[in-house]
Amino acid sequence: MYKFLTKNGQALAFGLGVLITVIFLVTVLSGVGEFSALPEEEQDQTGIFNFGLGGAIALTIIAAIALLAFGLFQIASDFKGSMKGIIGFGILLVIFFVSYSMASGEASPYIQGAINKFEEAGAVFTSNNLKFISGGISTAVALVVIAAVAFVFAEVRNLFK
Repeated sequence: MYKFLTKNGQALAFGLGVLITVIFLVTVLSGVGEFSALPEEEQDQTGIFNFGLGGAIALTIIAAIALLAFGLFQIASDFKGSMKGIIGFGILLVIFFVSYSMASGEASPYIQGAINKFEEAGAVFTSNNLKFISGGISTAVALVVIAAVAFVFAEVRNLFK
């Protein structure tokens, strides 16, 4: 199965995506006249887009399951070769948890407007949510800085080779 998917997996995934897209387009285009005739208040009650949303959600879930399954298979089949990736993931988790621990859990003035809009829509923000968001943003910034430093270091090293 693994060899078959290694050889034909991308073509199968592309074909499945095209098939779902074609079915979605046929469904939407056959009912677009009725959809357009509805008043705007009632357009969100129609199910014309349900197949496309369901297909996108299903493909995302299938891709996530395949990612985890094949990732675990790769780690199990070549644990020694996977150590660099495991160590990198561990470093990523350490950076996130340090950023999360250092976050105050208070809304900064920069994001207060966005928080207000989400709260108007019914979302609830706790200090843990804000710490998680701040930790994620800090982790992303740290990774960008690390990538920039690594790029400069690699170019300087290649200059002297």
